[in-house]
Amino acid sequence: MARRVSAATVIALLVVLAGCGGIVPGGPASPAESPPTDSPSNSSVTPDETFADDEFPEGFSRSEIDITTARERSVAYLGTQPVSGVALERFRPGAYADYQYEATATRTRFRLDVHNGYSDVTRSDIYVDSRVRYSRSGRNGQVSFDATNGSVAETRLRAADSMWAVVSHVLTVGEFRAVRTVWADGERRIRYVVTGVVVQNATAVEGHLIVDEEGVIRETQLRYVRAGEPKRFEYALSSRSDREVVPPAWLPAANSNRTSETDSNAKLPPLAHLPGSRPGHAIPELF
Repeated sequence: MARRVSAATVIALLVVLAGCGGIVPGGPASPAESPPTDSPSNSSVTPDETFADDEFPEGFSRSEIDITTARERSVAYLGTQPVSGVALERFRPGAYADYQYEATATRTRFRLDVHNGYSDVTRSDIYVDSRVRYSRSGRNGQVSFDATNGSVAETRLRAADSMWAVVSHVLTVGEFRAVRTVWADGERRIRYVVTGVVVQNATAVEGHLIVDEEGVIRETQLRYVRAGEPKRFEYALSSRSDREVVPPAWLPAANSNRTSETDSNAKLPPLAHLPGSRPGHAIPELF
């Protein structure tokens, strides 16, 4: 099973994420807020902490997680199922990335709010309905709107890659061990707790991970302190099978700027890179 990658990859994952874009109207979510989730925190717990091998989904065991398999199952779920998801990253004081994702078969919305901890603030909101991709983009207080041809499926895939980047960092940096079975919405899931991190000189390490029987990671959290700076990475999914994605209030403004001649098969720009640990690291344009 693939469990660990090189130290160079660990460092790279701290600064590189696939992005598609999102803005949170009214400003970023408070760092103190925890993401909504269908977490089984109040669910019944099986007290026996031993597991048989056949109780784990493919790619998972008591102390090993195959990152490739976990990514395949989770990204497929994000890209095809009716789902709501949130994720956040706290790189250093004042530097953050907040994600919000909602998707059904016919609509999707992805919001990303990024601050590099210095002066650069990028906010983007992408909403796709049928074959039209609407966007609201903001950078350092300047806001623009647009509407072009777009695909729900392609937007969902790119949003799923961005959301997964948070989980990928947690799995690459953290070491986990299965501790018990939990139940949520009538479904059996396995809860892991963090046993350590590969980051040198890290203190105050805590975190957990919850995976369902299909190998989809439903929730994960990792926190630690290094050189006096707190690091925080969180991710959570919930089903929205009974709800459609609500169009954003800014939709008319974007529709007025619609570019009807845009080629729907045009190549999308490169994936975005989020700010890392280097002062002054720029945030490229989000797609």
